[in-house]
Amino acid sequence: MQASLFPIAQEALDFLHPQARKSAFWELAPAVSAKVDPSFEKEAWLSTTLLEFESCGFNIGYRNGTPALASVIFCEPDAAPGAQALPTAPISSDAAIISSLFIDEVFRGIGMESALLDASLMELIRRDYPAVEAFGYRADSTHPDPIASRRLEIGLIDVEALESAGFEVIADHPVLPRLRMELPPATVLMTAKDAQRLLQEIGAF
Repeated sequence: MQASLFPIAQEALDFLHPQARKSAFWELAPAVSAKVDPSFEKEAWLSTTLLEFESCGFNIGYRNGTPALASVIFCEPDAAPGAQALPTAPISSDAAIISSLFIDEVFRGIGMESALLDASLMELIRRDYPAVEAFGYRADSTHPDPIASRRLEIGLIDVEALESAGFEVIADHPVLPRLRMELPPATVLMTAKDAQRLLQEIGAF
């Protein structure tokens, strides 16, 4: 059975990557996150965001009741107050944020990150965002950083994956730079049929 790419949906939150379900780092202000049940807060955040925007990310998995192998989450910058804790914050006011990408270590580097980022970019273009930003993680850095040490827990995205998708560093840091991509207008977005074909191609692992 091949894994496929599919959107995060209200009726299928159980499909989210297990670590994504447990982490509310991005969704809560830093002063709040240590005082609450992150799983409960994450589910509440997902439900609210999906109700308002219909889409906030994608999974790659088997859709057979088992958790996703990888998940990506994006939102408006004010819906990710946890980003205030990053040294290169804040996200620009005109940009959406791809906050986190959770993936089983064994599946890193085989194309899942690219598939999730590409699908997110297509959705953000469809919604007419002029730009998107993300905080990257430099895996080869020896610079100590308390947030970077939690990279798997909070879903930090490798800088290499972001740059391969077309992002560029706009606020540098030894470990946690902020990257940005300018997005084309939705009028140049591929047709829905083309997009579905692309997602089928990049979602086959």
